[in-house]
Parts: sequence; structure tokens; C-alpha cells
Amino acid sequence: MGAVLAMECERARSRVSLGLDGELSQVEQALLRAHIGRCASCAGFERNLAALTLEIRRAPLQRPARAALPDRRRSTGRRVLQVGAAAAAVAIAAALGSLAGSLTSPSHATERTANAVVRVASLSTVGIARPGTRLQPPVAL
Repeated sequence: MGAVLAMECERARSRVSLGLDGELSQVEQALLRAHIGRCASCAGFERNLAALTLEIRRAPLQRPARAALPDRRRSTGRRVLQVGAAAAAVAIAAALGSLAGSLTSPSHATERTANAVVRVASLSTVGIARPGTRLQPPVAL
């Protein structure tokens, strides 16, 4: 029974707050009045909250001394990280696209993969080859 009463009190206190802002329907107002009529704790809560709300609304508005906005910090480290992440995403997308292409034609997949590995290895060790040139795999010693 205590848990049900606590739930009712929680709803009533929420309605007290909404009622002070004029956001309760007539049905909700009737439910709130009925609960406050039988619950001294919630009636006290309503009185205290109403007094506090009235005091806050009557207080004069104060202007801040200066509009304080945080200084913008330049973070080159973050920019470098963002560019690096974008480059990695592009590389992963290209690799996945290549993998998807090789999976569609299994007969040529091994040959294309070997050519790609050889091309990358040759470009990094020998220099840059012309586009479309078929590179020979390095000879093992």
C-alpha cells in the first residue's frame, strides 16, 4: 500500500508544479485537489512550492555584468585527427568496395588480388608506374 501511495504522491507533486505554470486540465486539477485534500504531506509541498514560485517571479530581473561567452579555442590536433579519420574511412571504403567486387567474380578474384598486391609493393619499392601497366611479381631469391 505504501508504494501505491508514494506513486500517487509523486503524480500529485508533478501536477502541483504543472498547475503553478497553468498547464493542468480541469480533470487534472480535480485529481490534484482531491489528493491534496487527503494528503497533508502533498498539501505542505504545494504551499512551499507556491511560495517559492511567487518569490522567484516577484524578484527583479538582473542583467549579467558582461555577456560571457567562452573563448574559442583553436585545436589543430582535433582537425588533424578528423582529417586522419576521414582518410581512414575512405581507405576502408575502397578496400571493402574492392573486396565486394572480387567476391562477385570468383574466377578472377585471385588474379586481381595478386596484381593489386604486386602493384602496391612495386610502387612503394621501385617507384611509380604508369597507370594500366601490368607489373610482374618480384622474383624470390
